[in-house]
Amino acid sequence: MATFRTYAEVLRPDHPMMKNYTRAAKARPSRYRPAEIEQAMRAEPGVVLGDVLQRTGGVYETTTRLTPKSREDIREIAELTSDDELLAVSELPEVPVSLEHLRQADPQTRIVVGYRLDVTPAESPRLRRRLALPPDPGITLHFDEVVYPGTLGRFWGAMRWDKPGPRTGARPTASH
Repeated sequence: MATFRTYAEVLRPDHPMMKNYTRAAKARPSRYRPAEIEQAMRAEPGVVLGDVLQRTGGVYETTTRLTPKSREDIREIAELTSDDELLAVSELPEVPVSLEHLRQADPQTRIVVGYRLDVTPAESPRLRRRLALPPDPGITLHFDEVVYPGTLGRFWGAMRWDKPGPRTGARPTASH
């Protein structure tokens, strides 16, 4: 069964966004990339918890935008599975994210705020075709997206899947 959830977590050195940031910081600027892309590549990922709390007036909850592509995928899955909750999510431009579990964290801690959609290929023919997967209900696809704050259309995304049996595959996608 398809599930959608939001999350906020401490940005650790082994997080894929932090690994990308470290690699980009060491890379030489390219004369083929516009300056704003170079600058964005070198921007530290995540947000400072204290900045989020200041923006929310001290409330340990924030929101994250859903990308249009994610909304389309969620809508397709909701319609196919007759899932009213998922359909309601697909209608929202942004979704709430609890920060309650971060109450003990230092306000200077960098966090990532995102969402995950877990779905089987059988629940999404479009995703199945795009990824060339069989309609095996034993396969679960996990899509993570973190929208970069203050940008339109920029997000970090990753996709991996779990197959039945001893093998598990991971397929990261590029940042958009």
